[in-house]
Amino acid sequence: MRMTLQTQLVLHVLLGQPETEHYGLDVIRRTGLGPGTVYPIMQRLERDKWVSSRWERVDPSDEARPARRYYRLTGDGVVLAVRALQAAEQRNPALTRMLGLVPESGGPA
Repeated sequence: MRMTLQTQLVLHVLLGQPETEHYGLDVIRRTGLGPGTVYPIMQRLERDKWVSSRWERVDPSDEARPARRYYRLTGDGVVLAVRALQAAEQRNPALTRMLGLVPESGGPA
């Protein structure tokens, strides 16, 4: 998996609440990244089985918005994400600490 700074930011958001489903706009808001960055990362994470996704079942006219696609880390994805962020911290500790991307050693950030 290509571990760009942007991917690290997305993983950090997902690890913040690994049992929770996150929709794309929420991840965009929390990372400060654009949709053209976040959605390809989410697709790559899903392709590599780090995350699973599902479409929300709503009537867009009732909700006055389109259906959301929800993403959640898989069990393996949690382990891999923690390892990836820890490895990134070892490669560049000043940057990852400055951005708050350091996961706790025992589990998700």
